[in-house]
Amino acid sequence: MKNIFVSFIYTILVRPWLTFIIGVSFHNIKPLKDANQFIIVANHNSHFDTVSIMAALPSNKRKNTCAVASGDYFGKSPFTVTLMKLFFNAILITKKTKPGHLSNLELLDQRIKEGKSLIMYPEGSRGNPGTISSFKKGIAKLLKENPSVPFIPVYLDGFGRVLPKNKVLIVPLICKVRFGSPLFATTNDTKTTLEEVKKEILNLKQKNERDRNQFDFN
Repeated sequence: MKNIFVSFIYTILVRPWLTFIIGVSFHNIKPLKDANQFIIVANHNSHFDTVSIMAALPSNKRKNTCAVASGDYFGKSPFTVTLMKLFFNAILITKKTKPGHLSNLELLDQRIKEGKSLIMYPEGSRGNPGTISSFKKGIAKLLKENPSVPFIPVYLDGFGRVLPKNKVLIVPLICKVRFGSPLFATTNDTKTTLEEVKKEILNLKQKNERDRNQFDFN
């Protein structure tokens, strides 16, 4: 019943709202239908990032895909935790791991080995609009430990203006979610893998395409 309810919400409410009210368009979603398991990696500027990626997923893939999110931010109340787990199958990670608990990386690795797909932001948190921060090592380590699982790069364009960090006003503007093809890491070297992942994300930004992520609020 949960999966049917969530699928209904995304199909009937969320995706039409994103498309016709906010201005989100989805590009090259076919690879999502063909891949059995994957780790989606994307640039990160807004809370709209995750809901837009989840809305793009086919329902049979969405139910098995977990968004990696900050437990320090979204775990402040039982209500927020419930919403995150209901609509995003969220894996909430924290800066400090409790004694006797799995580390963040161990927890994510466990979910992958259980057959789950992930949505990750290698920057670690929402950055400044139009700027991609340094990538954390976690994604490279997970790909190394799970060589049979591909990563799918995603370039998010415009979301830094719709609802940027530390803002509460939603501004409907043209946004794009552009998916790449599933790819496998070509090396076990962490630094090289991080460079590969970042390159594949940036390659999805079309040449001469205007950067819609930046917006001057001053």
